Amino acid sequence: MMLMLRQYKMKPITLIAAVLWLVLNVTIIQAGPIVIKDNRVTDLAGTPVLGRGYTISTNTYQSTCLMDIQVTEPSYDFTYLFKSVEMEGEGSLSDVLGTGSLTENFRNELVKRFSKNLDGQQGGVERRYYYHNIFVEINLHSYYASLDEASASMSSSASRLLINNDLPGFFSSCGSYYVRSIGRKARFVSVFTYKTEDQRPDKEFEKTLESQIKGFGVSLKDNAAALKDAALSSIDFARRDLARECSRRELTITSAAFGLGKNENATLISYDIDTFRASIADAFLAMQNPMTGKVSTIEVVPWVENTDFQALTKLDSYIEGENGQELMMYEKKQILSSNAEFLAEITRFDRSLMNRYYKALLCKRYIDTNYKNNGIFKNEFRNRLALNNNGNGTLLLNELDALLTDDHIEAIIKKEQIFMYGQDGKSGAARCMKAIMDTGISRVRYREIFECDAIVRSMVNEENDMIENFCLPVLSDRRGE
Repeated sequence: MMLMLRQYKMKPITLIAAVLWLVLNVTIIQAGPIVIKDNRVTDLAGTPVLGRGYTISTNTYQSTCLMDIQVTEPSYDFTYLFKSVEMEGEGSLSDVLGTGSLTENFRNELVKRFSKNLDGQQGGVERRYYYHNIFVEINLHSYYASLDEASASMSSSASRLLINNDLPGFFSSCGSYYVRSIGRKARFVSVFTYKTEDQRPDKEFEKTLESQIKGFGVSLKDNAAALKDAALSSIDFARRDLARECSRRELTITSAAFGLGKNENATLISYDIDTFRASIADAFLAMQNPMTGKVSTIEVVPWVENTDFQALTKLDSYIEGENGQELMMYEKKQILSSNAEFLAEITRFDRSLMNRYYKALLCKRYIDTNYKNNGIFKNEFRNRLALNNNGNGTLLLNELDALLTDDHIEAIIKKEQIFMYGQDGKSGAARCMKAIMDTGISRVRYREIFECDAIVRSMVNEENDMIENFCLPVLSDRRGE
């Protein structure tokens, strides 16, 4: 395939300015590191690792193709919060906890155990008590934990792929990007719940509790010595006798930790103020491992910018244009990166179709084997609900079964065959991939290749696919209508 290059006459200064503008702007648009900090990285199903390959178009992690990985020293941000909250409403526990399935489970457990008020008896007299909640949180955000590229090198197997000029094989295994740095967050939250006969929180008690937790007040271990001082004020007396006040108010401590590392000597179980202070210290130590914590951001870099990749890949042997002029190096890198991303996207899309086909097939067999007799639902399963794998809703088991017909399953594999080989069996994605390699993977962008036009438009994933969401079925305790 020959590409027509237009010829322009330009003044030397204008030409230099144009080249600089082109290099700078194209580099910014199509190359350079990319920082990802949305739900693509916060999904707990993924496993980002420094030096691991990554494909942006499909949001998938590939093999780790670097070795001798060293990590730069990270930095940390630390925050501490002590706040009186209600269970519901503005500024409530739901607001301070934030979103996420784990925090939602923690919140629901608290709401289930501690209602807003309760009735009881004391000395034969009916009394009404009110629950109050204090939210205590520590957050640790680590960042600048980055791959030290001066010490890292390409693995031997990845190097062989590049030396043999097997670029499709390299990008299929290693992705078109690699993870250079990771930011992580760890969180330790506790809710102190106590009851009073007054509907309003006991601010003095909470102030005393806060001073003890933060270490500003008299330690409970010093109670014996403190009791000898008859000149102590009433507030000092309350602090000194905090253990008794906590018992009288039936203080409970409920804790949850997110993104902590393993620490053999740490204990996060709290049953009084002293053990809670110890658990905070242990949680802080468990958060400081730069290799642990919930990932909040990743920085990914194109392989074409890696020095080892450039040294092992021969990109300077191609000639292009009607007059035989050679493509500039930055053009070859951009074309290579773009084509590599597209080839990876084709592979992942084809694999997703095959995965959906096999999953549907297994799902049908699973339902037939476990919930039916001779093709008819057993009585106990006729109105059962299947849970959504993403934790959002249910579906009647018989509705899922009605979808899994032989024709529907056959249509999935037919779609895959048409995508890869076309209606005639000679075109499709396979022909597009061959055209990219025939013209040179670093010479012509896939968007300029006729055989790839239809493929770009056909790679549309089915959102909210019932097979993906409900197979293999996990049954709910509830029943449908």
